[in-house]
Amino acid sequence: MQAANQEEEEGESSLYAMTAASYYSSAHPGHNMMRGGNEESVESSYALGRDDATLDSSLSSMPPQTVSYSNQYMVAYPPVGWYASPLPPTSSHHYNYHHPTAHQSMYPAYHVPPAYSSAPTSQYQHLQYPANDESSARHGRVKASFSNESNEDFILTGDRQRDLRGALYYVRKNPSATLFDIDGFIAEIAKADEGASRFVQRRLQSGKETEKRLALQAALRSFSDLWPDPFGNFLLQGLLDFGSAEMREELMTAVFAADVVDMTLNIHGCRVIQKALLVLDQASVCKIITELQDIEEVIPFIFDPNGNHVIQRAIQIMSNFAKSAADHGDIDAAVNLMNQIKFIIDDVAANVEQLSKHRYGCRVVQRAIEYCPDEQREEVLMKILACHRNLIEDQFGNYVIQQALTIGSEEIITAIVESLTEGDVIFKFSKHKYASNVVEAMLTSATAHHKEAILSAMLKDFEGTCGIVQLAKDPIANYVVKKAIDCAEGQQREKLFAVITSNRQQLSQAPYAKYVLVKLGERRPSRTSRRNKGQDTGRF
Repeated sequence: MQAANQEEEEGESSLYAMTAASYYSSAHPGHNMMRGGNEESVESSYALGRDDATLDSSLSSMPPQTVSYSNQYMVAYPPVGWYASPLPPTSSHHYNYHHPTAHQSMYPAYHVPPAYSSAPTSQYQHLQYPANDESSARHGRVKASFSNESNEDFILTGDRQRDLRGALYYVRKNPSATLFDIDGFIAEIAKADEGASRFVQRRLQSGKETEKRLALQAALRSFSDLWPDPFGNFLLQGLLDFGSAEMREELMTAVFAADVVDMTLNIHGCRVIQKALLVLDQASVCKIITELQDIEEVIPFIFDPNGNHVIQRAIQIMSNFAKSAADHGDIDAAVNLMNQIKFIIDDVAANVEQLSKHRYGCRVVQRAIEYCPDEQREEVLMKILACHRNLIEDQFGNYVIQQALTIGSEEIITAIVESLTEGDVIFKFSKHKYASNVVEAMLTSATAHHKEAILSAMLKDFEGTCGIVQLAKDPIANYVVKKAIDCAEGQQREKLFAVITSNRQQLSQAPYAKYVLVKLGERRPSRTSRRNKGQDTGRF
């Protein structure tokens, strides 16, 4: 009888295992439930109803990829001390298991694979699918559960990785969680992922002074791990944004100890330095600039994809401080402030053509033109004027010329207009991918007499016909013609409209000129509007 019962139980367990296999195969066709290793030992161990202690001894000799499933519970049984990696290397349905000593830095142990309905609470990882409670109890398996499912504080167990998983689960499930609830794990939570980082930032914005102080203490203890971290750096930015002046001072002490130059050249560290330049007082900003003065050359920083942002921000903030001091009549303070970044402006002016043709360097040149006081701005603009012909057709240099047209003096603008209108060069520039941007900028921002010079050059005959007609047919220059229609005034406007209208039939057959005709129809008043205008004046 006893043997018959055991045989019946074995058959029932095998049936459950087969049911799980069928369930998984139907949900994921083409995938095997088991991934390598001694599959039979695990399945048979479970089918025979062995307890966990016995199962542990079987698992200790198994390869790390072995996974077992039973009775609609997809139960993974890795050996104790192993954990699931969040990025399966083969498919979204499989999870590899790795030992912490070999993969701790690549796959943090507190990352829970997306298939888990909740973070695991035992040494065995349960991928929980809908299951029958009765069948689970019969086989001695307990559903994964947490002590904090009802938004209660999570219970510390002494296992830091397990407690960290509990803390992550708590802040995600409890809308009223605060930093006090995760004291001891604040830095790790801030580095965990985007959602956890945003939780910490929200608490820094809305929390009280004591809560921010708790975050500061955690940040100072883990500063070297936080500033280069893609999520952790936002904890430092949040403290700079929402912390008190005293907190900012304590945090900046850690920044100076960590090396401002290293942080400036780091993709995440440069964000912390930029935030510091934005929110700190004048004395603290000057101290950061002093740290940057220790470098031998500014050019490598400007060419760096991260360092250039800090240089741009330094020019902007120090120039604003200087202008504010000048507005309040403190000329000496304004001069001293601009002398702080003189080493940057001198290098920019000396290498203006090289910088203007560089992806990152052109941004720094534009910030110098935009923010520097008149004396330093004119120094940079005169250097640009000396090489402006080489910049008009450049992929990045054309942006510098556009900025010079917007902010530059009359002398600068006149020199650039003369370069655009001499001979037939206007047609060459209007058809050029980058130089056409400069022509459009001139039509948009130039004074009336400069605009008139540009339009007169475009209306000249070119290659046996009116130049404006040739430009309207070009795939790039048609944008310039449309901008001319928008910006033309007075007699030039009427002449421009007359030339395009008289060549309407020819232009309608050109694919790009059609857009010019559409623009002309939008800008030219209809007969009805002209008649209504005459009625208003009493002429009809």
